[in-house]
Amino acid sequence: MNKIVILTQSHLCRNPRVLKEARTLSSNGYEVHILNAVFSLELLKIDSGLIDEYPLIRVHHVSDLTRLNLNAFIDRFLFMAGRLIVKYLKIDTPLALGYAPYRYLRKAKAFRPNLYICHQELATFIGTRLLSAERKVAFDFEDWYSADLLAEARRQRPISLLRRAENFALNYGTFCTTTSAALARRLAEVYTSPEPKVIYNAFPKQVAIEKKKRLSKVLKLFWFSQTIGPGRGLEKFLTHLCLIQLSIEVHLLGYISDEYVALLKRKIPAQHSIHFHKSVAEPELAAVVAGFDVGLALEQDEPPSRDLTITNKFFQYLHSGLPVIATETSGQKEIFNQFAFGFMIPLKASPGDIKGLEHWLRDPSAIEDARKIAAKAADFYSWENESKKLLDLVSHVVCPKS
Repeated sequence: MNKIVILTQSHLCRNPRVLKEARTLSSNGYEVHILNAVFSLELLKIDSGLIDEYPLIRVHHVSDLTRLNLNAFIDRFLFMAGRLIVKYLKIDTPLALGYAPYRYLRKAKAFRPNLYICHQELATFIGTRLLSAERKVAFDFEDWYSADLLAEARRQRPISLLRRAENFALNYGTFCTTTSAALARRLAEVYTSPEPKVIYNAFPKQVAIEKKKRLSKVLKLFWFSQTIGPGRGLEKFLTHLCLIQLSIEVHLLGYISDEYVALLKRKIPAQHSIHFHKSVAEPELAAVVAGFDVGLALEQDEPPSRDLTITNKFFQYLHSGLPVIATETSGQKEIFNQFAFGFMIPLKASPGDIKGLEHWLRDPSAIEDARKIAAKAADFYSWENESKKLLDLVSHVVCPKS
């Protein structure tokens, strides 16, 4: 049986892209081994439920921070030390990329798969070492890792090391994939490499959910993320709302600090309200999203990765039957140019732009039209379609035609 090893550094329930990839490959007869790091017993239980029906998927915890043992203590210490070394000594080290990088490399080398697929920053670095050991290694650029964080967070990131790893991966990887045509073009331009293939963060069609049929009396706008914090466009959007007299509700789902809750409550204009919801398990998310009226796909053009990529939430709204209010980033325009299923806000929106948004929000027929277009877009941007690209790439490596 052909074997695939997927390297990532997070829980499966925190990385839908890895989960969809693993399920697809296992459903098509590949034995899939996932190497990851875990830190929460609660999330670990969710992870197990997500792959219960996929016997060909096996997960190996390279770093298990749920345990109170020496390895977990050392992993935490070295990761913290690595970030401090980068920040204060300006020395790049893979220790700052994640937990136990050298143990990851040893365990990865112990496998002899037909192909490795590397996700996220740490796996990208490890994948370049596997390439040097003459293994077949593919890379998925979920983001532009070396250009993905705001200035303060970048001070603890080994940026030069990441750039070298990205350059090596894009030029010598067995194949590379990414989340948008805009990001694919930019990566190829910066690293003088072949363009990565585009596999959108779409979701399966067959997820059955009861889609909302009537708009709420007070429109409910919805935004979600694993962690809700600054740098994603929320503060700017709330500032725009002072120009909108139509009362609306803003609903946020995900982990959020008390300090950030207080900040957002101060920013929301008096004519509107803001509501906070706890995270839900991945199988429940689509139905929860469907209970709102309009999805918020708010982004900024800094750092560059945010401008170029297209996030999971963008496609989750489509598959939950929601029209979308989206920031006019390069990645999101890519989809809106084909299916205009909502309203786009320019990155530097004028008062006239926001009045245009209010006019759209006051027009139930426009929102309903956008919902119908969203349904068509969901059929086109489905995982059934996107997964064919993945299977084609893998099969050409694992079972090359003579």
